[in-house]
Amino acid sequence: MNVVKLADLLLSPDEKREMQSSMELLEQSNYSAFYEKNQIIIQNILFLETLDEFLDFSQDNRLDVECFCAAFLCEKGYGIQVGGYEDDLTDTLANFFKERAVGYSEILKIISKEKIYTDCSDYDNFKKSLEAINQILGTHGLQLTVLEDFVYCSCEYTVLLMKKALVSEVVSSWDSDNFEIFL
Repeated sequence: MNVVKLADLLLSPDEKREMQSSMELLEQSNYSAFYEKNQIIIQNILFLETLDEFLDFSQDNRLDVECFCAAFLCEKGYGIQVGGYEDDLTDTLANFFKERAVGYSEILKIISKEKIYTDCSDYDNFKKSLEAINQILGTHGLQLTVLEDFVYCSCEYTVLLMKKALVSEVVSSWDSDNFEIFL
């Protein structure tokens, strides 16, 4: 299993068609149409702000499909993407859980307890905080899974909220060239 197959399991039929349509535009090298349809996702992955920048990127590079699928999942609300050097994830995590109303008050206590940050080292508290959140989510049959990639940025994390049973299936069959399961 990789991020493309995971997206196929998580997305609704309409979302799957939308993702597939975008990937077809990419395969056909129709970069202008792809950018127009996925501008926010491209900005989140590559930090490119204009079509011209994306066209320039596309001359010598190919957008990684797994990275696109991970960002697509987050854009559709299945997760969030977090950079490897985030100073304070309190608001990002609080908003994510508030929108889903899953154990929010208990989770908010964990999130508010201390500043949650990542710095791609042993000194961050990101993983420890997410493990505590997962204990609460487990009572709801849910779990956060964190995918770590180094394709375009050092330590980019995709944090996905999934059913606990699916997480076991994903972990046992994970085979991605670009993403490692971090949690």
